[in-house]
Formats: sequence, structure tokens, C-alpha cells
Amino acid sequence: MKPIQPLIAAISLLLVAPLSWAETSPEESAGFGEISCLVEPGRQAILSTQIPGVIDELLVRAGDEVEAGQALFRQVQDIERASVTLEGARAEYAGRRLQRNQRLIEQGMLSDSERDELDTELRLARMQVGLANAQLSQRSNAAPFDGLVASLEAEEGEYIDATPVLELVQLDPLRIEAVLPLPAYGRLEIGDRIDVNLHAPVDETTTAEVERIDGVIDPSSGTFGVGLLLANPDGEIPAGINCSLLGG
Repeated sequence: MKPIQPLIAAISLLLVAPLSWAETSPEESAGFGEISCLVEPGRQAILSTQIPGVIDELLVRAGDEVEAGQALFRQVQDIERASVTLEGARAEYAGRRLQRNQRLIEQGMLSDSERDELDTELRLARMQVGLANAQLSQRSNAAPFDGLVASLEAEEGEYIDATPVLELVQLDPLRIEAVLPLPAYGRLEIGDRIDVNLHAPVDETTTAEVERIDGVIDPSSGTFGVGLLLANPDGEIPAGINCSLLGG
């Protein structure tokens, strides 16, 4: 009867081993299987103005592509332009006054106090010119990054005070945000490339690069977030479409 016991033990191991393998979910074996995601703009900004004023001219329309530094809209600048002219005239006068007294300075006929007064007057006048130009530049608003004008929120002649004027979005690269299950944690690294199935109207599979892996896991759901960058140099992929990450 004793030889029967090893045989029973062997049969038990064979029965238990397949059961343990069968209990392993596809997500645990593959990392995370297929996860729903959304393609979003790489960057998105609602642009307004630093100082209140009236919009004098909108230089772009919805749908226009713009480059970083390109002027998007201008406010009325009459006062600021007049200030630049005024401060420039004062700086020129201070320069001429110093030049007229230069010979007296060289001959030592002016006291140190008088010479310092002339130098200071010129420096202050030039600083006022710089200030006036800075205030003028605040009336012209430029794009902070390359992108697409998604919408216009204000009209020419409208008074704005922290009021949205336009929305600017970056379409290259695009960004993908997704939530992955806990078993996938530790299997991804920054710079890894993951297959992405882009849904309609694109309907194609491409790859995206892992840019961010959250270091905090949500204990209630057992998930963590990741961010990916999706290259879009030709602008063929629109933002806002659904997608799926393929865990392989």
C-alpha cells in the first residue's frame, strides 16, 4: 500500500499546477493587455493679457498654425507709443546736455557732484525709455509655443481684463494619458515605446514613447497613471480621438 502514496501525490501536483496557471489573468501575464486611452494636445493654453485694455487687432483666425513668438493680437497702444516718444526725447536731451558739458568736465571745471548729476540724468532717462518700451510690448501678445489656434474667445474692440482671448494647442507631439493596472508597475521605463491603436478617423496602429510614470499608486483601484508622447510631424493625427494601449 505504501507505493500508492507517491503516485497520489504526483497526480495531485499535476492537477494543481494547471489550475494555478489558469488562474493567471491575461493582464498579469502580458503586463496590462489592452487599455483605453485618449489622444490629447501636447500643450494647451488659454491666452489672455497681462494688463487690461481694448483689443485693437486680432492677427490670427481659428485654425491658423502659428510659431512660437508670433504676434497673435494687439491692444490699443496710443498711450504707450506716446510714452516711448516722450521718454526718448528726454533721453536725447540728457545726452546732448552731457555732451555740451563734456569739455568742462575734461578741463575739471565741473565739480564731481555736477558731473554725477549729468551722468545720472542720462542713465535714468535711458531706463525710462526701456520701461516705456516694455510697457508697449505688453500690449502685443505672442504665441508661447508652436501650435494651432483652436478658437477665438474675444473680438476686436472688446475690452479685456483677464478675459480669455484665444485658445492655443500644440499638435506635435501629442500627449496620451492612461491608467494601467498594478501588475504593469515596474515593467515600464521612461523612453519605452508602446503600441497604440488609434481609433476613427485614423484607424491605424503606431507607437508612443513613455514620458512619465506616476510614482503613486491608487490603493482603491490598484492602478497608476502614465503619460506618453505621440509624434505627429505631419499633423495627420487629430487631438481628441480615442485610442488603445496594447500591452503585448
